[in-house]
Amino acid sequence: MNDEILIQLACPSCTHPINLQEQGQQIECPACGSHLLLAGHVCPTCGQYHKEDSGFCRACGTAMTRVCEKCRASNWAGAEYCQECGAALDIFQLLHLHNKQATMNRLDEQMRDAEYFKEKERIDSERRMAMLLEEEEERLQGIRERQATQKKQDQQLMLTAVFVLTIFVLIVAAFAVL
Repeated sequence: MNDEILIQLACPSCTHPINLQEQGQQIECPACGSHLLLAGHVCPTCGQYHKEDSGFCRACGTAMTRVCEKCRASNWAGAEYCQECGAALDIFQLLHLHNKQATMNRLDEQMRDAEYFKEKERIDSERRMAMLLEEEEERLQGIRERQATQKKQDQQLMLTAVFVLTIFVLIVAAFAVL
């Protein structure tokens, strides 16, 4: 029975069905007005019956207890008054418990989205870097080719100058001998 969701209970006085999802730990029969004390707790969110004390619902994960702000005693999440000091438990705290799970889910989804976009940006960045490195390599290769061509032209010019200078020296020497 621990894994089944108990939704209705028959009143021991009149056998009228009592809807447990609308009740807390203290149950009142709508037909005869009998008051019953439920041994365990019913999850205020999904209606799962928990015979033993549990901090969280096994079915939906909702917190089954909340702390009294006045005396710090632990109370069932659906209780309206503290079982220790009798102080009214704040309805906003109960709403906060419901919203807390939604907020956690939203934050988890945002974290997953952030990780996805971070990974996508990393991949795009690596792709752009590879393209830039390829373009840089092509640019450097062009520079090396132009330098090699310039070096050949400089060598040819130097050889031509040496050849012309040698012929000039020979002509001057030939005229000097004559």
